[in-house]
Amino acid sequence: MSPKNKQYPESEQMIKEVDNFVDGLFKAARTKLRMPIDFNSMCICGMGGSGFSGDIIADILPGLWKIPVKVIKSTSIPNWVNDKTLVVVSSYSGNTKETLMMYDQAAKRGCKIVAITSGGELRDKCMRDSNKLIEVPTEIQPRSSIGYTIGYLANIVETAGGPKIKSDLLKSISALRKYRGKIWMRNLETPAKGIAERLHGKVPAIYAPVSLSTAALRWKNQMNENSKIIAFSGTIPELNHNEIVGWSNTNAGSSCTPVIIYEDGLPHADALMMNESIETIRSSGIDPEIIKIDGRTQLERSLKAIMLGDYVSLFLASINGVNPMEVEVLLNFKQRVAILLGRSGGKPKKKKT
Repeated sequence: MSPKNKQYPESEQMIKEVDNFVDGLFKAARTKLRMPIDFNSMCICGMGGSGFSGDIIADILPGLWKIPVKVIKSTSIPNWVNDKTLVVVSSYSGNTKETLMMYDQAAKRGCKIVAITSGGELRDKCMRDSNKLIEVPTEIQPRSSIGYTIGYLANIVETAGGPKIKSDLLKSISALRKYRGKIWMRNLETPAKGIAERLHGKVPAIYAPVSLSTAALRWKNQMNENSKIIAFSGTIPELNHNEIVGWSNTNAGSSCTPVIIYEDGLPHADALMMNESIETIRSSGIDPEIIKIDGRTQLERSLKAIMLGDYVSLFLASINGVNPMEVEVLLNFKQRVAILLGRSGGKPKKKKT
């Protein structure tokens, strides 16, 4: 079965957007930027896919850069953020209420601000305040913009004097394009199709080593939004301190399937933990889906895992007969929250006593 869903022709647009992931990475990473370099901390503000892109970059920076980097997914920035902080504010639409509130706080504190957006109020604020503005293409799903956002964030870090993750990303483009051709070819048997068929009718619980935890989260998010199913994500070895007990119940396998993203080149101790986790789950009569991800660097492996999960979610959408583009519940919720926060000025209402 191909991801093309005859009942929902909009699926073709989503396939094109997923196909464009690598091209978005390439275009954003090779764009020439001018960035401030006088800062001692970095804060990436964003919700959903925008915050996710920050997580991908933040995951690979420990040990590479002396500058602390924190991703904030909230309505307020931490107290430590000040005029020596580089604040990257990311919102695809430019109208995400939580992100706009964080922008206003950063501007009030005199932070160095860079905005990544396709337009909206964030673009207007940035231009009004003469802050750095990076614009991404319009008329795509926000969750499909992560190629551009990841590429621009890698570009920002390196251009601002950080580790050469932009250069490293550009070196991986050829390998990522080859991988795309391997996991997704229309009407042919592919790894993505096989995984989707085995997960059909199940609740996937996606686990990965900490180094690929954000990729596992992307799998969960794409299954929620594209495939319209419940899914969960977690990490190993944390799994072994709680959820492993739940998998010891043989009934768990009747409705749920553990999906283990196994990263090539793991440190010896981490590999032992992964192997033992798998064997413990199998000892309960549950057969986990094992997905092996290789690649030259941690960033390349993370990007490959993201790509595979995106295509799996599209196959699942087709099998389930649902439209991967439709997220009306999410849009309605955002609209209600924006109205409520607007009425209260972003402050929670006090409860009557």
